[in-house]
Amino acid sequence: MSGRLSQLKPKDVFEYFEELTKIPHGSGDTKQISDYCAGVIREAGLSCTQDAMGNLIAVKEASEGYENVPTVMLQGHLDMVNEKTTSSAHDFSKDALDLRIDGDWISAKDTTLGGDDGIAVAYMLAILLNPNLRHPRLECVFTVDEEVGLLGANGLDVSGCRAKYLINLDNEEEGVFISSCAGGVRVDQILPIQRMERTGRQYEIRMDHLTGGHSGSEIHKGHGNANLLMGRLLFELGQKLEQGFGLIACDGGQKDNAIPRSAAARVVTDADPETFRTAVRGIADTLKKEYRYTDPDMEAETEECPEGAVQALTPSSQMKVLFLLRMEPNGVQAMSSAMEGLVETSLNLGVMKMEEEEFRACFSVRSSVESAKQDLVNRLTLLSEFLGGDVSLHGDYPGWEYQPESRLRERMLATWKDLFHTEAKVEAIHAGLECGLLLGKMPKLDAVSIGPDMKGVHTPQERLSISSTRRCYEFLVRLLEDMKEE
Repeated sequence: MSGRLSQLKPKDVFEYFEELTKIPHGSGDTKQISDYCAGVIREAGLSCTQDAMGNLIAVKEASEGYENVPTVMLQGHLDMVNEKTTSSAHDFSKDALDLRIDGDWISAKDTTLGGDDGIAVAYMLAILLNPNLRHPRLECVFTVDEEVGLLGANGLDVSGCRAKYLINLDNEEEGVFISSCAGGVRVDQILPIQRMERTGRQYEIRMDHLTGGHSGSEIHKGHGNANLLMGRLLFELGQKLEQGFGLIACDGGQKDNAIPRSAAARVVTDADPETFRTAVRGIADTLKKEYRYTDPDMEAETEECPEGAVQALTPSSQMKVLFLLRMEPNGVQAMSSAMEGLVETSLNLGVMKMEEEEFRACFSVRSSVESAKQDLVNRLTLLSEFLGGDVSLHGDYPGWEYQPESRLRERMLATWKDLFHTEAKVEAIHAGLECGLLLGKMPKLDAVSIGPDMKGVHTPQERLSISSTRRCYEFLVRLLEDMKEE
C-alpha cells in the first residue's frame, strides 16, 4: 500500500486508515468496507465472522505466555457521517476522500474525514495483522450503522464472545478515559401538509456556513441550528411583509446527530424585489449579530427564481410548520447534578425535510437519565400531535452507567502514567457510545473508551491528530502487553 499517509507512523495504522478512506462507508452503506475488512483479516489466517448486517467479530488467539489472561474485546464502528460543504461535488457513494495533511492534522477536502470511527478500524486491523505484538486473546468487534442509532451493536450476536474487558475505540480526546455516556433515541415528527396553487415572484433563501458540530459532544457550545434559524427567519419575514408569502419548500441539515450548518427555503410572494430583499437582509443581520461569536461565518443569501404558478402550502399548513419550528425545544435542556460541567439532557433538530404531503423534523435526543429522555420524547410527541401530526422513534439505545470499581480502568491509568509520565483523566460524555448496548448483552464486561485527538467531528472541518494517533496506538499496544501481569 502507498499513498499520502504512507510516510506517517505507525505506518500500518495510517496505511489501513487511508485504504478505508477510499471505500464508501457512510451509515447504511457499509457492505464494501465490511467485506474489505473481513477479507484482509481472513487472508491473514484469522477467524472472522460476518453477520447479515455486516458486523464483524475477529479473533486473534493469545500470545505465548498470555494464555491465562482474560480475553480483551476491542471495538469500534465501520460507518462514518457523510457531511460536505454546500459547494462540494463529492459523491460519498463512490468517491474516495481527498486527504490533506496540514502540520499535525489530517483532514479531507470539503468533507468529513471518517476519523470517527475509521481510526478504530485501522487500530484493530493493525493489531490483528501484526504477528510481533504480545497480547491476551483478542475479540475485535467491528459494528455497522453506529451513527444512526447504534443499529449494528443492537443487532450483534455476542453469544460466542468470552471477553472480560472491553476497550471501546470511539473517543475523541487523548488521555481521557470515558467510563459513562448518555443514552439516546431518534425522534421524527411527521406533520401532514396541504398545498394550493400560488403565483408571483419566487425566491430561494439560504442560510449557510454555520459552525455546526457533533450534537452530543458540542451541543453545549451554543452553535446556531440552521433549521431553527430558518424557521425564525421565515416567521419574522411573514410579520414584516404586508403581502405575506407562500412557503414552497423548507429543507436543512443532513444528519440528526450533526448540528445543521445550512438550510434553504423557497417562497412565492407579491412583494416587490427590493422590499423582499430588504426584509430578509434585516432579519439575517439580526441573527448574524446574535450569533457572531458562535457562528462568525454565518451567511444568508436571497436568489430570485423564475416566476409562474407553483404549489405552495395552504395558509393553515404554513402556519403549522412555522409554529412547529418556532416552538421546538432544542439544545441543552439540563446539566448533570452529579458531575460538574456534564450535559445531562439535550436534543438536536438535525434534519428538516418538506415533501409533497408532509413536513418531517428529525431529532437526536440524548440523556444520561432515562426518564428525562422519555420526557423529551413525550414533549416532541405532544407538540406534533397538537398540530395534527405524529412521531416515529428509531435507534433507541441505553446509556452507560459509571462503575466506581474497574480493574481495567486502574490498569489503564497505571500504564498511561508509566508510559507518558502524566495522569490520564476519567470522564463521562454526553455523546452516545456502543458500550451501553454491549454491556446489556454482556453485563460482566469491564469497559473503558479511549481514542486520539479529533476536532470538528461530523463536519467538513473534521481532522485527526497524527501525533496523538501515534501515542494512543503506542499506549494500546503497551496496555495489551502489560496485561500479562493479570
